[in-house]
Amino acid sequence: MPTPKERLSHLLELAAQGAGERAHLADEVAELLLDWPPQYPDAMRATFVALLEKIVREMACPNRAVLAARFRDREDFPLSLLNELFLFAPAPMKDAILRHNDAQGPAECVPVEAETLLHAARTADDFAAALAQLAGLPQTVAAAMLSDPSARGLAALARATGINRATFSAMAILAGPARSVHENFAMLDVFDGVPENGARHLVAFWRARADGPMSVERAA
Repeated sequence: MPTPKERLSHLLELAAQGAGERAHLADEVAELLLDWPPQYPDAMRATFVALLEKIVREMACPNRAVLAARFRDREDFPLSLLNELFLFAPAPMKDAILRHNDAQGPAECVPVEAETLLHAARTADDFAAALAQLAGLPQTVAAAMLSDPSARGLAALARATGINRATFSAMAILAGPARSVHENFAMLDVFDGVPENGARHLVAFWRARADGPMSVERAA
């Protein structure tokens, strides 16, 4: 079996081959982390976790969803990695990640002007771009949030920033994917079920990445 340094060197060589190798690279790193060899030192695990976090930010959305599902029920992984996977995770995994965030210390509310957001949802040609600017999010996060059928990402943003459930529901209906009447009513339960402190931590995590992710090649 290769040593941890040899394994890392191989993975960084894959990273240097460009974006076309992201899914393959993520699969290899995830496989290693999910079945960590007992002879590898635990201290090296954090290095591979950090590498996977950077890879995730550069993957196509469908590949992120496949990867996220592999980490379901694995709350033993760092919260930073789970937060990277949040928007592409199955709904029960999203709920678990929010609970994990909620267990952290109290987080500050950084409000967003609800009426401004609602106006943008009604009128903007590109609401994802407007949402990113108004809420201080990376545009990739805003776009993934709006395309999420579960609406948990948008609910987390609303709960974190003082937006009420009526405004949240209106934004989800105006700018989100098409949903049935039953699904639109169910979104209110989603909003009520999002823990406020957990949502604040998650939104703070997203906002910290608003300046743009470092590429895997640069990190290597």
